[in-house]
Amino acid sequence: MAISWSESHTLGTREKVFSWRIDSRGNIFIKRKFRNCRFPRIDKVSCNHLDKLQNFMQDREWKALANNAAKLYLGTEKEGVGKFLYRLRRDVPYAQLASQLAAIYYHSGVWEWNEQKRGMKFLLLPGNWQEKTIQHYRDSLAQEKESTYIEDYIEDFSGSCVKVKPGQAQDKLQEPLQEGLQQDEVRKIEQTKLSTFFGY
Repeated sequence: MAISWSESHTLGTREKVFSWRIDSRGNIFIKRKFRNCRFPRIDKVSCNHLDKLQNFMQDREWKALANNAAKLYLGTEKEGVGKFLYRLRRDVPYAQLASQLAAIYYHSGVWEWNEQKRGMKFLLLPGNWQEKTIQHYRDSLAQEKESTYIEDYIEDFSGSCVKVKPGQAQDKLQEPLQEGLQQDEVRKIEQTKLSTFFGY
């Protein structure tokens, strides 16, 4: 069976695209492209680490993103999500997954975000975080599949493909329809003129 990756982006000032997926055990895999690397890096965040992260968020206090690479390396980073991940595994790129996990959990409705691009903070929301995350993953895959289908297969009345971006599908579908209706009206008027002229 093919692995299905969902595409998303981080929440900061410089949004970075990444792909992610969940396996049957609840582990999250995140695929990122680094500037100087030829191939993307894929990290697994185990369900055990994810449980510990949610327990860290349980006190219902706002937690900083806290995943600055230099500060993590020097040990001067403030308390927060990135520093917590760094304590779980002493690897700066792993700790920086805080950005991707924050985006996933925010879009899943697991965490609330203070809406700040700088000084980002997150708060755990009530509810089953695993179910919410899995549902968001499924929904995002379904939405991507639908968007791809719309982009690839919408055809106008002349038979040529119309490229559609997500959110524009309705407008793009209406344009050829309106053009077709206008052409029908013109044909009817011309037919009426001809029948009047020739008397049939």
